[in-house]
Parts: sequence; structure tokens; C-alpha cells
Amino acid sequence: MNNQTNSNDSVVSDGICIITQTQRSITMPILILFAFPALICFLFIFYHFFKLRKRLIYDSVNHHVILFILILDFLLILSELPITLYYLALGNVQTKKICIFWIYWDYSLETSSLFLTMYAAIERYFLVFHKHHILKHKYLFHYIPMFIIGFYIPIIYFYLIILSPCAMDHSYDITSFVCGGACFFSYVAVNTYDTIVDTLVPCLILLIFNLLIILRVIIARGRVFATQSLIDLLKKNRRMILQLFGISFMCLLSWMPWVVIIIVQNFFIPTFGNWFITYMLHYLPYITASTSPFLALIGLPEIRKHLNISKYQTKTSTAATYSTTAPPMPSEIPEKNNFD
Repeated sequence: MNNQTNSNDSVVSDGICIITQTQRSITMPILILFAFPALICFLFIFYHFFKLRKRLIYDSVNHHVILFILILDFLLILSELPITLYYLALGNVQTKKICIFWIYWDYSLETSSLFLTMYAAIERYFLVFHKHHILKHKYLFHYIPMFIIGFYIPIIYFYLIILSPCAMDHSYDITSFVCGGACFFSYVAVNTYDTIVDTLVPCLILLIFNLLIILRVIIARGRVFATQSLIDLLKKNRRMILQLFGISFMCLLSWMPWVVIIIVQNFFIPTFGNWFITYMLHYLPYITASTSPFLALIGLPEIRKHLNISKYQTKTSTAATYSTTAPPMPSEIPEKNNFD
């Protein structure tokens, strides 16, 4: 996560480890416990997206951004979380190159997921209440903005973190989470831009559009003479709205504390929230990413239907196996002739 604060206040032993054993013993099992079921759910969803690609991808624009978010969250759990677990296990990473890659990959995946969730909130609003405009101009209002937003963060961070002149001369702290953060934080103008544009603005837009959807739903339900077409529209899009609310809530749960802490630290108390950052905020994005596939299933009835069919087939198979192997009931056993 960006806007890294060098706030590790755990035990230091000759500059080798600043994470306490207590933190490692608690944090690592929690992250692993969330990650394994999430990976299974990710693979299950990706398999059905490929299997039902005509219905879910080619014929439904509303699933595109969700699939994009799921891919980013999957990469975070599969490829970035192992570096964090390695860091938690040993208390440090080994080289400066690992630091640069870790910072870039962590910032890119997490911030891109935030931007795409923001875009999903905007698009969901228009898909629910102005769907014909999106479908009429899909390339202009759907594909182009989605890909611009999706690739903006990886490109800008590639320059700021890897190509920036400060990257090679920066002193990375291998005993800190993501090695103490990127070098561009030392430049006030760049850091301010990153804080406002890449953190504050997407969080506010995400919050505003979720509130707009809630407000429209409340107003529609409160109308005495609400049109049947509006009621049917809300019912039809109910699961898509609930899916957005679930993913948005988990995203804001990870990012809004950062927004509050950044504002307070920059304008009031420089050390505000350091403990919370060190022990909680660094690891919340992994929990958020681990819950995203389960929340995504809310708005994927086609996949849930296949899941229910699989459960039904399993139960039927089990029942059939039991019926062929179970011993006959006492009433079904023929009576034995008694000649005594």
C-alpha cells in the first residue's frame, strides 16, 4: 500500500529484525487462513468465466471490471503475499532489488484494485439507471475508461519507483514492510500528488457513488407512486448492487483509515496512527483481496447455479452410494423357517 510510513516500533536487534515474535505468530496464520480458501474460490470463478465466457464476458459488460479486479486480487494473494510472508518469517528481505520489486508490485496491485473498484461504482450507477447510454457507446464509456484506469497506476508507478533517478540512490530499509516505502516520498510535490490523486480522490469518488446508489434506491422505495418499471429495474439489478456494496465496503475498510491517518499526520500529529499502521493497515489489503471472490459470487448467478448443481450431484451420488451399500432394514429381511 502506498503512502508508506516508516513506523515499525517493534524490537530491533542489530538492525536485523524489527518485528516481534508475537506479531509474526498472529499475523502469518491469519493471512494464510484467509488466502487458501480465497485461492480455491479464485480458481473456481476463473474456470467458470472461461467455460461460460460467451455469456459472462462477450455478452455481459457488467462482469468485465469485476473480472479485472479479481485478477489483480488473485495476483496479490498468489505472487505478492508470499514476499510479505517471507518478510514476516525472517524479519527482513535480502536485497535491494527485491525491495524495489516488492514496493512496485505491492503499490501497483493494491492501488489499481482501488481505482478499478472506484470505476466499478461509477459504471454500476450508470448501468443501473442509464444502461442504454453505456451499451450504445460501449467503447467510449466502457472499454476505453476501464483500460485507462486499469493501467494508469502500473505505468506511473513503474516510472516513480523503478525508473526514477532516486530509485538507485535511495536507502531501503530491508527490515521494514515494503522496505520502508518508495523513494519518491522524499519529493513533496510528487508525494502530495500521489496522496491526493492516487489515494484521496478514488476513495471519495467510490464513497460518493455508493451513497448515490443507496440514495436513489431509498428515494425509489419511498415514493408512493413509484413506477413498476423502476421497481422491476431495482429488483433486476439487486444482486449487482449488493456485489458492488460488498466489494466497495471491503475496499474502503482498507483505504479510508489511510486517508484519515495521512490527513492527521500531515496537518496535526506526525506520529498519529503509527501503531495501527504497523500492526493492522499493512495487512488489511490481503484480507480484502481474500474476500473479493466470495463477494463477487453475489453478482454471478450463472456461476452460483453451477455450484448448486455440483452440490446437488454430490448429494445425489452420495445418496445413491448409500442406498446400494446400506444393509436392508429389519422388515426387509425374510423370516427364517422354524421347524422346531
